[in-house]
Amino acid sequence: MVPVAAVACVAAALGTSDHPRLILAAAAGCLVATMIAAWRTKWLVVVAALVGLSVLATSGMRNHIVHDMGVAELADAGAMATLTGRVTVEPRTFEGDGPGGSTVMITLAVSRVATEDRVVKQATQVVVMATGARSAPASKLAVGDHVEVRGLLTPPRPGRAESAVVKLRSPPKVVARPGPLDRAVNHFRAGLVTAVAGCPDGQRAIVPSLVLGDTTAVSDDMSDDFRVTALTHLMAVSGANLASTTALVWWIGAWCGMKRRGLRVLSVIGVVGFVVVCRAEASVVRAAAMGAVAMAATGVSFDRRGGVRTLAVAVTGLMLVDPWLVRSVGFWLSACATAGILWWAQPWASAMAWAPTWLAAAVTVPWAAQLATQPVVTWMAGSVSTTGLVANLAAAPFVPPASALGMTAALVALIWPPLAVPLGRLAGWCVQPIIWIAHLGAKAPAGLLTWPVTGTAIAVLGGLCLGLALMTPTVLARPWLTTLAGLVILAATVVRPPVAGWPGTWQVAVCDVGPGSAALVRAGPRAAVVVDTGPDPGRLGRCLDDLDVDQVPMVVLSHDHPDSVGGFDVISDHGPTTTVVVPALSSAQGVATPVGQTAARLGAQVIAAHSGQVMTVGTARLELFASHPLVDAEAPQGEPVGENTSRLIVKVTVEGLRVLLAGDAEPDAQRHLLTGHADLSSDVLVIARRESSHEDGDFWAATGASVAVMSAGTSNSSGRSSHQAASLAATMGMQVHSTGEEGTVLLARRGETVLVQTRS
Repeated sequence: MVPVAAVACVAAALGTSDHPRLILAAAAGCLVATMIAAWRTKWLVVVAALVGLSVLATSGMRNHIVHDMGVAELADAGAMATLTGRVTVEPRTFEGDGPGGSTVMITLAVSRVATEDRVVKQATQVVVMATGARSAPASKLAVGDHVEVRGLLTPPRPGRAESAVVKLRSPPKVVARPGPLDRAVNHFRAGLVTAVAGCPDGQRAIVPSLVLGDTTAVSDDMSDDFRVTALTHLMAVSGANLASTTALVWWIGAWCGMKRRGLRVLSVIGVVGFVVVCRAEASVVRAAAMGAVAMAATGVSFDRRGGVRTLAVAVTGLMLVDPWLVRSVGFWLSACATAGILWWAQPWASAMAWAPTWLAAAVTVPWAAQLATQPVVTWMAGSVSTTGLVANLAAAPFVPPASALGMTAALVALIWPPLAVPLGRLAGWCVQPIIWIAHLGAKAPAGLLTWPVTGTAIAVLGGLCLGLALMTPTVLARPWLTTLAGLVILAATVVRPPVAGWPGTWQVAVCDVGPGSAALVRAGPRAAVVVDTGPDPGRLGRCLDDLDVDQVPMVVLSHDHPDSVGGFDVISDHGPTTTVVVPALSSAQGVATPVGQTAARLGAQVIAAHSGQVMTVGTARLELFASHPLVDAEAPQGEPVGENTSRLIVKVTVEGLRVLLAGDAEPDAQRHLLTGHADLSSDVLVIARRESSHEDGDFWAATGASVAVMSAGTSNSSGRSSHQAASLAATMGMQVHSTGEEGTVLLARRGETVLVQTRS
């Protein structure tokens, strides 16, 4: 069945693409293969070809309906329409620091779409984006609400299951409240949230996430900690959640005196109930399928071939039910993790005959899952977690009781909410060690290693994972080798391995600090001026350590948003800092309090910069430009000055290399510099675009830069993309690089050439 599942996945990928000729060619190929194989009695090929033809036909027709008919036609035309539909997923809020504020995303199963001259009745799915004053009422919608919304229809990204993206133009109107089933599920989920309401913030966020996949309260920092330590799967609905829920159901059934047949029926009911309360989204259906496969394959008579065969059947069925899953990273993570556990975990546990069964399972299951999924994780994140095995091993004992207690609390809350509070507290205590493990693992010096995201590099990583898998039974069979391997893994989280040729010669470094900006300007052999610090002290600290910087004589903060000042505390670990430069009109609640306190602790002088000011630190020359006229002078009495007004743009020159650090200056700020006839000529332009999708082409042209660096990656918290900025740079002949895709970018000048170096 594995070849059949592989053919089904390829067929689903083709069927959900926008290449009808390719689909027809593949269908013809399946027909020819079926006839030739039947003539030669190659029944496996016949089955695979027929399955591929079926998936091609169903996925191709569904993709045509979703993306080429009805609502999709209106989206292609950019129509203004009124849509009627049902909310299917909890509204998700993405915070933003731009003028639009936060963005709320809603998923609607629409049934009717009306424009001025046309009415389309079609059952399809759309995504609604609400910003500004419309975001607050949108965020209060409940799953099951039947709503009427009005907005501008636009096409979705290629490969998506939605027919359109709707940009809301007025607040949503609720026309009918949720039905009985939706009300019951909402009440169940709300019961768990209420049960943990008295817990600390971290526990209050992780318990609903672990039990029900509700990540609405999970902060960005906590999400990053779980990602670095390969514990992200605990914050999403996964097969592990289903296994814990089923174990709880079995225990209740056994306590009630039920026998094996009754327990089987109860387990089926448990699976159905799990899918219902976690919302029957694609990810939940996927998790239920993978969890059911794992439970079926790890029964009394374990057969790893039978388990993989069952997995292949499940994958084939999922491709028929929801072919868009093949384009989901979560699907591949689930499938690979389940396959790795089924194929490797039991033989490896048998090799550890010298160890207790619980210890063997605790070691082999997370190790098998990590080796099987690492190429996919690296392809998605461009990194390898060295703390994943240790973190999963340490967190494993706390997951089942936390899941069971959380689910029990939600059930009890349906009967009597006050009784659920103690259970919620117990669940919170169980997840607290998991939070500590994620936080400590994320702070490990070598917890996350950058890996190139190229076909060759991913293939090499896959080969390394396979080689480690082949070596694992030999290592686990000997206690001393197992102990030695454990010590090596622990050492790998602390000692960062050297990278050949890194860092080499550099004059300016644009650090990979996630959704923010931070640059190092070389001022001496081991000294650098830091321009902005990014949102995370840990990531800036790793960048400073990687580049062997132990002296930071000056820090320049372009503005007072967390994405620029959040990492400031780490400066105290890198030598004496004498000067901190801030905009002249920084807000008192932003820079003045936290940065001022840290500067005082460092013994540094805080200087309010003005446009045109020039500073020299060692070999570095910095020229400061204001992003708004008010920054050059005092604000009128009684007139508030917004945070977006008080910004600095910095031009640095080091050994002939000129770099303009424009940060996330808005187009009006860029135009202000042009009208002021500032000397913007540079070799490199660094942009941290997150919110605005517009750029001033004249500003970019005035720099004359040959290289552009995007220091915030290719996407942002609100889901909008910075591809427009990258495209603008490319059309101007600039060489484009991104810290989000390539990690830290090092810049140097040799003669008339700008040298760019990344770890990839």
